[in-house]
Amino acid sequence: MQALYAFFQSDADRVDIAEKNLLKTIYAIYDLYIYQLSYLIEIADFARESIENSKNKYFPSAEEANPNTRFVDNFIIKKIEDNPDYIRKCDALKINWADQKDMIRRSYLQMKDSDLYKKYMSEEPALLDSDLRILELLLDHIAENDDLQQYFEEKNVFWADDFDVACLMVSKTLQKLRISGDSVDFLPKLFGNKEESEKEDVKFITSLFCKTLLHNADLDDMIESKVDNWEIERIALIDTILLKMALTEFMDFPSIPTKVTINEYIDISKMYSTPKSKVFINGVLDKLLFELLDKKKIKKTGRGLIG
Repeated sequence: MQALYAFFQSDADRVDIAEKNLLKTIYAIYDLYIYQLSYLIEIADFARESIENSKNKYFPSAEEANPNTRFVDNFIIKKIEDNPDYIRKCDALKINWADQKDMIRRSYLQMKDSDLYKKYMSEEPALLDSDLRILELLLDHIAENDDLQQYFEEKNVFWADDFDVACLMVSKTLQKLRISGDSVDFLPKLFGNKEESEKEDVKFITSLFCKTLLHNADLDDMIESKVDNWEIERIALIDTILLKMALTEFMDFPSIPTKVTINEYIDISKMYSTPKSKVFINGVLDKLLFELLDKKKIKKTGRGLIG
């Protein structure tokens, strides 16, 4: 959707270049995921540094001399830090948070001030479930951190929309590392750990993108025929793009149920378009679905794929 929006807004005419840019932005989500993992590690490093600074005072208090290291010894944090795949990817991206110490400090203090953190630090014995919960709390703070989102957006304009996806990937990684008793040499991949998964997903993404552009003029005519007294230019561009993508799925992707297509694009409209868009999109797709079925332009393979 974002790639189609950029294509239409720029008046571009090179579909091959647009397709390459689409894949480039998708793979960049994985870089954002690594950055978010590294931010968790950086907060733990900040906590360690704070502990050492307190211990090295001339007259440390009893608590400073014998600090509680529960958080910095977090089992899951250690597994990420020692993960060879994570280390390789951080080195490749040249990730460095040296100029963001104030933001990291604020994130740490925000977590430290929470009731969950205080309970976590006082619990005995150390539990893996507790290690996971405190990191998920920290991930929640990251997800709501406007400064961090702005920092990522300045690095890549598309990361503003990809931020939540990367957070979800981090959450799944934390859960996986908690379950695994041994060190894991690899991190989850963007498209799943099987090579076939990536090929299938990339094929679907590029096919949907290119076929939507290929049939753009016909799709315009179809949509305009079902919006009474409205010209296609007067419809919100996002709504038009979502309708075109859904219609392309109807006609060119035989394994996707029509009901699934409608529900997914309505859900996307709730996130990216106006409050009234879901009703508009649902109404137009319903009308066009019946027409396309009548003209036998929808061919689905498998039971229950139409309806």
